[in-house]
Amino acid sequence: MKKTTKIFCLIISVLLIFSAAACSPVDDDYGVSSVEEVTDKEAENIADENVDTTIMSLDRVMSNYFDISLFDEENYANIYLGKKFEIDATFAGDEFTVPMRMSKLEEIGWQIAEGNAYDGNSLIFTYETVDVVFINENGAKIYAQFFNSSRSSRKIKDCNIVKFKIMNDFYLNNAAYNSFSVNGITNTMAITDIVDTLGTPSHFYKVSDTSYYLDYFVTKKDRRNGITVYINPVDDLITAIEFSCYK
Repeated sequence: MKKTTKIFCLIISVLLIFSAAACSPVDDDYGVSSVEEVTDKEAENIADENVDTTIMSLDRVMSNYFDISLFDEENYANIYLGKKFEIDATFAGDEFTVPMRMSKLEEIGWQIAEGNAYDGNSLIFTYETVDVVFINENGAKIYAQFFNSSRSSRKIKDCNIVKFKIMNDFYLNNAAYNSFSVNGITNTMAITDIVDTLGTPSHFYKVSDTSYYLDYFVTKKDRRNGITVYINPVDDLITAIEFSCYK
């Protein structure tokens, strides 16, 4: 009888222990690190605070020549030639100004080259541009752009030439090339010479690994180029130069 009583008491004791354990409150922190967890969103916010998200130029070629941090993601910078800037250009021994009339160009020995789609009597529609190639007696060529700023169609000879482009032939024929000087920029200059002479450009554009151009704007309000220098950064040379004025 005593043995039976002991067994009964033992069973009761075990049941009471399990009953107490089942009623104990669960520890919410059990198995959780004491370090506060950071959500993905909070991590993004922290990263935003610590990282400069300003978008700048990613070009790594022009950064060898000027401060690339001045340029935005489209390679523009708030740098300008200034309102007082004037074009000072010579090519093949002649002086060129912009704007310029065709009659003045003819006076110094330049004529419209054969093969052009236009002549002096061709009409230009209002606010339209037309490109024409001129040639002198020695075979030198210069590319001209006419602009009709009036509100009616006009003949080319009555419109202003607002842009000239000169191809650099020095590297094709350095014994008899046609020299140019545009505000101090000459045929044989390297890229560093361009920046030393004109300063950091307002804009630059990559056409290919061997072809870039540097734009120099006159003012912030008029982003039509005062001067554009076409360069080959691989060979470090000028391939062409362009100057313009749309007044």
